[in-house]
Amino acid sequence: MAVFGITRTLVASLACCAGMAFAQGAEMFGLAKTLGGLPFWHLQRVDAQRAVIVADFADAFALNHADKIAAPLVGAALMGYGPKGMSSGEFNEQMKDVQARCGVSANIMSSVFSVEAKPEDIAEALDACFHIVTEPALRDKDIERLRKSSADGRARQEQDRGSLAGLVMRQLVLVNGPFGRWSEPDEVAKITAGDADLWRREVFARDNLTIVAVGAQDAAAFGVMIDKNFSQLPEKAAVKAGVAPAPVYPAKTIVLEREGAQTAIVLENAVNIEASEGPAVTIGNNVLGGGMDRRLGKAVRGEQGATYGIGSGIGQAAPGQRSFSIRSALANDLAAGGLKRAREEYENWRLNGVSEVENEASRSLLATSIDKGAAEPGGKAYALVNMLRTSRTAEDEALYTERMRATPAIEVNRVLRARMPEKLTTVIVAPKADGYNADCVIRDVKEVARCR
Repeated sequence: MAVFGITRTLVASLACCAGMAFAQGAEMFGLAKTLGGLPFWHLQRVDAQRAVIVADFADAFALNHADKIAAPLVGAALMGYGPKGMSSGEFNEQMKDVQARCGVSANIMSSVFSVEAKPEDIAEALDACFHIVTEPALRDKDIERLRKSSADGRARQEQDRGSLAGLVMRQLVLVNGPFGRWSEPDEVAKITAGDADLWRREVFARDNLTIVAVGAQDAAAFGVMIDKNFSQLPEKAAVKAGVAPAPVYPAKTIVLEREGAQTAIVLENAVNIEASEGPAVTIGNNVLGGGMDRRLGKAVRGEQGATYGIGSGIGQAAPGQRSFSIRSALANDLAAGGLKRAREEYENWRLNGVSEVENEASRSLLATSIDKGAAEPGGKAYALVNMLRTSRTAEDEALYTERMRATPAIEVNRVLRARMPEKLTTVIVAPKADGYNADCVIRDVKEVARCR
């Protein structure tokens, strides 16, 4: 194709950048466009030892195919076994030859292709790896392997009390959509090679694609690589985007009775956070449950000696819908008291917030950790992808740690009072329900429906 013979100078002149770094020290992505018209986010680091390309596809397949909801998980895993005409061993060796890593992953309504290699090898690595998207092997023996792995994984999950509590919570609250079941072994067992290929053909398209490239190459060089490979995809995705049903959190305490040496507890509810409030929530959460030396650890372990581990976090309950949770593992005889103390500490934190000393220590620690992750090209690329996925901007990514370091305790406390839920749904896996004032008691995950 003639396009690849055009000089880099001309290609560079046609790459349209959206902005420059405008805060001193802020490293900002620019929005470029290939000669073929594909937009992509680009950051050049001339001394980078690795180059990375991350492609994020909006994936509404599960919302459009209720009978094939596990296809994204199965399809992404199958792609990892390599392209047609090549064994998985041969594919792995090919990647090793250029010291590259690549693959596809699927999560709730998003599928991601990524490739990473040395700057001088990234073009070759992308060419080789992109065949898993355009021509995946999709072998029946690999499907059988995945089905067995899914069933074995569920067995292990039910043996781990913390994982089991999380499973109960997911199936309890994701009642109105496919995401409570899309990783279930019986759903995985339904997926055929044809289903996986249908997912690939309907989702991997140019109109629902966000590409981020970081490395020593300039936008022109990355643009040539991107055109050569991503232009092979169809222009439009076949599945229509949809809004995922919101999770439903009942104001209840559910106990799954299961014999064991410890008790697992998950407290959770939905939380709606404005983009500008992200730093404040992150700081506040770190103060509450960012480690065993934080408030929850001090209260439940330090005061009572009740827990083997406790922490809190902000996660994704469903597409575009975040959740706040507290997770802990406690000694059986001290679990009821530990739960009471965790609830008290949460309520005090929600209403009264954090101190200036706690705020300063947490925001400095977090900002340094985020900056450290973004120092790697892959970390920087994924940071932007995650921002864009939640309708934030390249400016938000570039200035995130600066804004975090400048967030005062008074702002953290305002956000906690305004956003943190008053009630947390509680799921407990314990030998007996006695002492928990349970609203619903079950003995198997299959009984979750009657607790809603």
